[in-house]
Amino acid sequence: MSKLIKILTVFCFSVVPFFNLLAFYDISEGDPQRDIFLHLQDIKVMKGFGDNNFYPEKFVSRAEALTIAMRSGGIVIPAEFSGNTYFNDVDPNSWYASIVARGVDVSIIQNNNSNFRPEQAVSKAEFLGFLFRSTRIDKTKFQSVRSVALDIPNEAWFKPYFAYAKKYQIATLPSNGLYRPNKMLTRREVARMTYRQLRIFHGNKETKMIVEIQAEIQQFLFLVREKKMTQAQVHLHKILELNDTLIRTKNNTDAAAAKAISKSMEYLVESLRYFQYGKSLEGIEYLHLSSKFAHKAASKEGKIGEFGGELQVLIEETLVDLTNPIEKRLTAGNN
Repeated sequence: MSKLIKILTVFCFSVVPFFNLLAFYDISEGDPQRDIFLHLQDIKVMKGFGDNNFYPEKFVSRAEALTIAMRSGGIVIPAEFSGNTYFNDVDPNSWYASIVARGVDVSIIQNNNSNFRPEQAVSKAEFLGFLFRSTRIDKTKFQSVRSVALDIPNEAWFKPYFAYAKKYQIATLPSNGLYRPNKMLTRREVARMTYRQLRIFHGNKETKMIVEIQAEIQQFLFLVREKKMTQAQVHLHKILELNDTLIRTKNNTDAAAAKAISKSMEYLVESLRYFQYGKSLEGIEYLHLSSKFAHKAASKEGKIGEFGGELQVLIEETLVDLTNPIEKRLTAGNN
């Protein structure tokens, strides 16, 4: 997964900052989010602690979450506080007083409640609200989206935010179909969501298209694993449409990668066809072929090559989920 993170980092900004050479003491070289943590520290969005640890499993407070979200959106935060705290439980001498006040002033949060609860752990719904308002997404485009997840009511205030998060896979929908909007978030979870949103916030039209294709592929592969082939077919049509648009925009420098991606997509289509007819082994075989050509694309330079790396990881994760049950059945049959 570390290769994947390095691939994703290219998308974030037109000029990619060098990672801090000083790694966190509590983050191993093999940690799948290691480069994300270092990158967020380098761009001063989410820092480590004074003891040079990141504490990835530590819960994030609402004050910390608001700070991370506002930094992500480039919102200037006054160095010193002077003025209205807006909330009864915000100490004007606290480190977060100016942040909370600024959050109210720029409408990231509202002061329609007497308490802000700055030290309380932030929920997934609350953090996505902070993050998406700070990075100025247009939530009106997602107001009409229905059936986002089993535990996201259509009338909930956070429904548009989860609809956006699902479209671009800012928050991945688990296999049980539950987003758990009230779940308290760890620093690892906040870092991952923040990084994914920064890709879009700082990306160009092509980057956003690639992100959308990746999100569609994730949902497609999830539905294949769940054997919901009719729904998977809908996502596959969208994937092919977006991929065709993307490939047609590329110049000769990306021609080899584009050709490999097109071949990978062909095998992806064939795999679904086999899964639809209950031929799982053949479907898995074609997923392997799709992964092979995605890997071939990933060996090339440019954004299509980077997309190939993303696609390969997604397919390989699906193959692990699909083949393990089959291996278990084969093992059971040999005993």
